[in-house]
Amino acid sequence: MIGERLTPLPNPPPERGRELRKDPPMTDIRTVAVFGASGRQGFAQISALLEAGYWPRGLMRNPARFPFDIPDGLSLMAADYTDEASLQRAMTKADAVFLTPPSFTDVGQGFDNAVRVAGIATEMGVKRLVLNTSMYVPDEPMGEPIYDGRLALENAIEATGVPLTVFRPVLFMDNLLTDWVRPKLNSEDAFIYPHGPHMQANWISLADVGRFMTASLADDSLIGERMVIGGPETFQPADVAAILSTVLGREISYRKSTPAEFGELMNGIFSDVLDIPKEAHIQSLADFYTYNNASNAKPMVVDMAAVLERIPVKLTRLEDWARQQDWSMPDGDAPRPVGG
Repeated sequence: MIGERLTPLPNPPPERGRELRKDPPMTDIRTVAVFGASGRQGFAQISALLEAGYWPRGLMRNPARFPFDIPDGLSLMAADYTDEASLQRAMTKADAVFLTPPSFTDVGQGFDNAVRVAGIATEMGVKRLVLNTSMYVPDEPMGEPIYDGRLALENAIEATGVPLTVFRPVLFMDNLLTDWVRPKLNSEDAFIYPHGPHMQANWISLADVGRFMTASLADDSLIGERMVIGGPETFQPADVAAILSTVLGREISYRKSTPAEFGELMNGIFSDVLDIPKEAHIQSLADFYTYNNASNAKPMVVDMAAVLERIPVKLTRLEDWARQQDWSMPDGDAPRPVGG
């Protein structure tokens, strides 16, 4: 397996960590193993951990292919979800684990992989596993297979006995930089998304998700909590288009994609990494967005007051986030976000 062949890099020694840390975190957790380190979500989590003074250990199948500049304080190690020995090595002497389940594996395989990580984390004596579901998850089954599947995954991870904190971010601002949004922004001045004109959502930045996960490490009262999180503002699609118009300095129109069209688009973008049959993937996405548009549950709307009272993260406004981004299309082999 890949985890067997690659030599892991060691964690930074305590002396180096102290030099990097301006204000040491008030917790006995220091080393945090971050799964999916090569992705946008994992790297945002790593950045938040470094910012707070922790020692992140980035885990991926092949550290030699890490797509970002390696920041001071980050160590990289090979880990394969299907290789228990590599998972044990990856979590050796880790105080905590950040887990974001992969999005493009077979549903059953992805479920088994995440539960395997949690089980080994429990065996290794990890003090906290912080799960990022990458989407809204209900407290009880609601009849939508993707949402209910994530709830079942949460429950299975909790059943391993690992000390667990769960964050359920509703919708990422960073999706706007991907190949299912940004090309049309540039070529047609259009924001195209499978949200109806009156569908509301609290877009949140990946950086803020990482900050919530990191802040939770210092509060043991959050063990056992499952928290839906979103950004500070609730927008309809036209509101997002208006903000993009202001930031980009040109008129951006909103155009609704049908759920079926969006499923086709996503399948074409991710066909080279999908472990899911084409028709099943398209139908699943079409059903998912049809549900989101029609549901009275408003799964992408969240009141953040109660969450911020417990975890006082300063949330990023969409316009402020957008002004910090490069909206041009990357050339050639330039680093691009997943799907973008």
